[in-house]
Amino acid sequence: MSIDYFGHSSRAPADAQKRIVHIRATHPEWFDTILLLYDAKGPGRFDDETAREFGVEGLQSRFMLSVNDKERFSDCLREALEYVYEVFGTDSLVITWGLDKIHPPLAHHPGVEVP
Repeated sequence: MSIDYFGHSSRAPADAQKRIVHIRATHPEWFDTILLLYDAKGPGRFDDETAREFGVEGLQSRFMLSVNDKERFSDCLREALEYVYEVFGTDSLVITWGLDKIHPPLAHHPGVEVP
């Protein structure tokens, strides 16, 4: 059984992708082995409705994080997902476990500037 998390963001796909590249480069020990962080894409047919249910208005992009190493993911999961919130900013991102439950941030993050 797979364990997937989804990022629902009000950031444009190009901006979201730039942040994903930054996240992967900054923490390859998390996002290239234990968790797979997929590229950002625009919303699909029903994604906007789903995102609204989680409190995301103006959905512009989404991405998936999939647990790749089920033996080690619990060691870093909370910190890794918090880092994604830190880079995107909590006002522009909601991460959900599957499409069922919000995985809330531990703190408010304004987002970071990425080159």
